[in-house]
Amino acid sequence: MATTITTREFIRHFARMKKAAANGEEVIVRDRQDQTFVFRANGAGPSLGNQLSDLRGSLHTGKRVKTLDGFGRNRT
Repeated sequence: MATTITTREFIRHFARMKKAAANGEEVIVRDRQDQTFVFRANGAGPSLGNQLSDLRGSLHTGKRVKTLDGFGRNRT
């Protein structure tokens, strides 16, 4: 499904439009002279696995990762 927006909206919300195009959607930009331009991504976007691995590596909480050692029946 294509999204039709004005050039002003395109400039203001470029990051959102870029994300929509990367997800396979066509963005149709219409200017004041009623000319239309099609904005779409070239090639495939990043896979879900790549997006999640980027997210995992970018989160630094400052706390160590907890383990389940010492919990349950087999506590030592």
